[in-house]
Amino acid sequence: MNNWTGEELAFRCERLSVRLEKLAENFLQIAILSVDVSNSEAVLAIVRESKRFLELIASDLDVDRAFELAQMQRQLSRWHIHWSEIWADDSGRLKISSFAQTWANIIREMAGVLV
Repeated sequence: MNNWTGEELAFRCERLSVRLEKLAENFLQIAILSVDVSNSEAVLAIVRESKRFLELIASDLDVDRAFELAQMQRQLSRWHIHWSEIWADDSGRLKISSFAQTWANIIREMAGVLV
């Protein structure tokens, strides 16, 4: 039995393309907000939410795409663990921004809504 919160259950009830788009939007927000050092807490909150979104989406994808999402989740977890050090470094924040932008594009391709 799953121990999902009401919010997680509502997310799971959305169409897959909608869930993927929400995840892509999270990654875009991370990309945008990561350029400013003062956005640490806001970005970290989005990172946490995105890790959960990835988990809630992966089970509805084929193995190759689920693996790709798992790799994203692993990277987000690494950042989360080392957040203070990564965030304090300008190049670390730029790396976060770059990864997040790339991931947003990949997720949008998966959702079939590439813009």
